[in-house]
Order: sequence, then C-alpha cells, then structure tokens
Amino acid sequence: AERSEILGLVERMVEELGTVETALERLDNGTYGRCATCGDEIPAARLEFRPNAVRCVECKTKEA
Repeated sequence: AERSEILGLVERMVEELGTVETALERLDNGTYGRCATCGDEIPAARLEFRPNAVRCVECKTKEA
C-alpha cells in the first residue's frame, strides 16, 4: 500500500513538472498568459492561483 502511494505521488509530480515546463516554454515563446484554446488573455487572478494554466476558466470548463 505504501509503495502504491509513493508511486502515485511520483506520477503526480512528473505530471506537474510537465505543466511547469510547458509554462516556461510558453513564457519563452511569448504565449504565456494567453488561452491555448481561444487566444484570450488568462486573468491575472487565475495565473496567480495556477501559474501553469494554459486555458482560461471558460475554456477549461468546456473541456471537462
């Protein structure tokens, strides 16, 4: 059970690292802060809460 829990944590950390790397790439290419779906600006409050967000709340809600 403990091993399974640790593997789950590692998987989540790898996922999170991927989203951080994507955010850094978007920062480098000038698309950080823009929704990857609609192209609108992602509100600052959302980026403060989730700096690695690639979609605005509206597009993220539609995705789910």
